[in-house]
Parts: sequence; structure tokens; C-alpha cells
Amino acid sequence: MLCSLLSKLNAEVQDYDSAESYLASPGGIHGSCLITDMSLPGMSGLDLLKQLRARHASTPVILLGEDADVRAAVAAMREGAVDFIEKTHVDYSIVRRVAYLLDHSQHAEAPGVH
Repeated sequence: MLCSLLSKLNAEVQDYDSAESYLASPGGIHGSCLITDMSLPGMSGLDLLKQLRARHASTPVILLGEDADVRAAVAAMREGAVDFIEKTHVDYSIVRRVAYLLDHSQHAEAPGVH
């Protein structure tokens, strides 16, 4: 569903079956944005976020979690997630959030823009 929603952004979208496959992929820790579920097979989305931050990766991360999981949302934000979205609210609002992150990552890469 997410890939279909995000395809409207004209951005390259990659889908991985686990956090480990993402980390093992060429260029895996670099990208304009990462959206991951808190509940993944193997390493959790929160553990993936921790791994990325330990590697000093600055990729913006959006975590998807269960409704009203305040603990998970707080933990995600403390670890440096740019957003925590409840799965029942994954709709076109996530497209707007990702579009914003992509736009700002392109501006950050432009010469003379800080």
C-alpha cells in the first residue's frame, strides 16, 4: 500500500523484507527518507533506527506503529525519528510528509544552501 501511495511522488521507492536486508543493501543507510514498521521480522523498526543512529546515518526515519502506542511513539522520537504514524492513519498524509522530507533533502544538497 505504501509503495502505491508513494509512487505518486516520482521518487525511487525501494521495498525491503526486513531491517537486516535494508542494512545489507548497497547504499542501505543512505537515502532521502526511510519508512519502517515498529514490528518487523527479526530486528524491530526501533532497533533499526538505533542502528542507523549508531552509524551516524542522518536519513530521516518515519516509524509506523499501533494505535495509541504512546510508549513506542515516545521511544521513536527519543531515538531521532522524524515522525511516528499510527498504522490506521497511513493515508495520503504520509505522502505529504515524505514529499516535504524529499524536498528538504534536495535543498540541503544544493550548493550554497545550508
